[in-house]
Amino acid sequence: MSLLTMTKPVYSYSRLSMFSETCERQFYHKYIEGRPYPPNGPMTIGKIFHAAMEMVIGQGYSPEEAAFFAIHEANGLPEGERDFYITSMVKKAYARLKAFENDYSDMVSELHLTVETDAGLIQLYLDIVIDNPIEDEVLICDFKTSWYPYEAKDSKQLALYAYLFKKMRGEMVGSHFKGRLIFPRCPEDSDTEVIFTDHVLKEAKDWACNTIQEIERRDPFNINDWAMTTDRGKCEHCPYSTLCAGGMVNGLPGDGIAKNDEEAAKIGEFILIQEKALKRMKEGLKKHVKNHKNPISIKGGKWDFVAGDPSPKISIPILKQFAEDHGLDVNDVLTQDGKALKKWIEGDESGFLKAQATWTNPRNTFKFIEDQK
Repeated sequence: MSLLTMTKPVYSYSRLSMFSETCERQFYHKYIEGRPYPPNGPMTIGKIFHAAMEMVIGQGYSPEEAAFFAIHEANGLPEGERDFYITSMVKKAYARLKAFENDYSDMVSELHLTVETDAGLIQLYLDIVIDNPIEDEVLICDFKTSWYPYEAKDSKQLALYAYLFKKMRGEMVGSHFKGRLIFPRCPEDSDTEVIFTDHVLKEAKDWACNTIQEIERRDPFNINDWAMTTDRGKCEHCPYSTLCAGGMVNGLPGDGIAKNDEEAAKIGEFILIQEKALKRMKEGLKKHVKNHKNPISIKGGKWDFVAGDPSPKISIPILKQFAEDHGLDVNDVLTQDGKALKKWIEGDESGFLKAQATWTNPRNTFKFIEDQK
């Protein structure tokens, strides 16, 4: 059953942000059509980390034990990750949380909140709530396993958590109501805080309600009513990008996920044909741009020729002698792109290498050039 045909639609932050900040069409494929959303590396790490923290805080496991069990439950780590990374992150995050605790405070993890609004039902899971009655303070913490920290005041998610939490508590949250983003991959001073004023909470509520209303206005039976993003960077990480490009093509799934070997073989044949067709189309477009000496602009950028950088060339005997005279390794500059050799030439104050160099005449490359953001 699709989201919009339910008696009481239930919205989470991830659903709302996917629609309003990522891509309406992605929302359609995932929540209206109900297509599976394959997990990626960052999603898997986040799931493992949060599961481990729940075991540490809620069940008393050590960080090492929690990391082991969480990794096992997730059927292993993504490529490039190591178990000691997870353990280290859990240790750091837990230590930072303990700094906000005292004998009178109460720490709760994975708190489930469901609140009915004028627009619809919203549910969330709070990572951590630390309630300190002595200091009349409530602190909501959210873990972020990304490599790049950002300001808590810019997090709609944290503010929406706070709004729902305050509603659940009957507006009773104490005089000091704050939120904190914790980035366990980063130094402790990367963590950021925000004070939840009435204005901040109202903004979060209005954003959520307005987004729900926008979703409800869309026709669940008309895919064209759900706009595609113009941000190509978002498309690169979307599992449904091929559906936007082709949908069901010649009776085959546009996402390339075959239901059996026969369909997989047909997909393989189709790809070969399309690769040839795309090559011909690109050559035709290239010829058009070249003949008319005019780039072709489309949404997000343009197709045009880009001049390459000339590369220096110097005979190997001269390079060997120069390297020997200056204590350098000639192998460092024996590359095709010429970047290392350019540095040698720029750093040679005598001008000797520059005088010995000849420069290639680079080819113009036909490519798509994205608009500057």
